Amino acid sequence: MRPSLAIDICFQEKYFTFSGRATRSEFWFFFVFASVLSSIINFVLLFVGDFFSGTVASIFQLLVVGNSLLFTIPVLSASVRRLHDVAKPGWFLLIPILGFYYLFIDGTPILNEYGPVPSNNP
Repeated sequence: MRPSLAIDICFQEKYFTFSGRATRSEFWFFFVFASVLSSIINFVLLFVGDFFSGTVASIFQLLVVGNSLLFTIPVLSASVRRLHDVAKPGWFLLIPILGFYYLFIDGTPILNEYGPVPSNNP
């Protein structure tokens, strides 16, 4: 899957979609993009906010929180769909090492309880 397609799917088509499955490439391309972009935006907001004090600084801090929430929702939904691809429930993300491990392994190559095998080239 192309990185731009993975980003488009996760940000536009499946922003709030916690059902279904996501391939490894869809998840990892999106995860890396979202992590880097969110970090850059937060860094810039905090850097600029450092030049102000009082209410203006608080506004920049709220923008950082808002930006973090903006990226958290689709990353969580992509993570849950990724776990579904390996036939595991989304709550496995709450198990520190085990949940993270399942994000790396191959998905089930057949239909599972979470849906059909996702196409790498929709």
